[in-house]
Amino acid sequence: MFLTRVFLDPSRRLARKYLGSPQVMHAVVLKATGGDESDGPGRVLWRVGRGQTTALYVLSPTEPNCAQILEEAGVAGGAARTLDYEPFLAQLANGQTWGFRLTANPSRAISQGPGVRGKRSGHVTVAQQRQWLLDRAPRLGFSLEPVGSGSEPESSEPSLTVVRRARPVFGRDNPQREQRDRVTINQTVYEGILRVTDAATLRHSLVAGIGRSKAYGCGLMTLARTRQN
Repeated sequence: MFLTRVFLDPSRRLARKYLGSPQVMHAVVLKATGGDESDGPGRVLWRVGRGQTTALYVLSPTEPNCAQILEEAGVAGGAARTLDYEPFLAQLANGQTWGFRLTANPSRAISQGPGVRGKRSGHVTVAQQRQWLLDRAPRLGFSLEPVGSGSEPESSEPSLTVVRRARPVFGRDNPQREQRDRVTINQTVYEGILRVTDAATLRHSLVAGIGRSKAYGCGLMTLARTRQN
């Protein structure tokens, strides 16, 4: 697996086009990575990070060719930075603490009756979105550290913050219908500090993605060192 970062320039026309539609960015990323849309470990994941800079992060089974992205939407003089992700995955171990960032689409299935597939509905409040990740953390291979965790934690409140929320709406082709489907995503950006409870499961979560809408910029979690590591 390879993790790639490309800085984008939102002042450029094509950059705005890419950033304005998860469907368009999905196509751009697939072209750069060879077009693997399979689900599970080894699939292509991506997300856009926004702040003082705008960056596209891509996790892919092969090293991507980002020449077109750089030419059409990259910052002047920029270059893609790609790292082999396997050594990082191999060093994960139970008990480690990591800072994390995750973009996800927290949702739930609403029952439609016996034998009928549940209808997906996005969580819309911050409380619902936080609880969605808190509920899933144990089976994703980690727990959330208390705020100010250390020898004397400041609080029992888990270190988990919703730092950004958006509801992108876009059209998606449906071969079974003449008109395009209208897709809405409750795109939620989380930050916090986690403790590894099951390293093998966490590795799987990192490369398979977390939650739904993985093709549209959700599911990619990245980790960063904390002072406790």
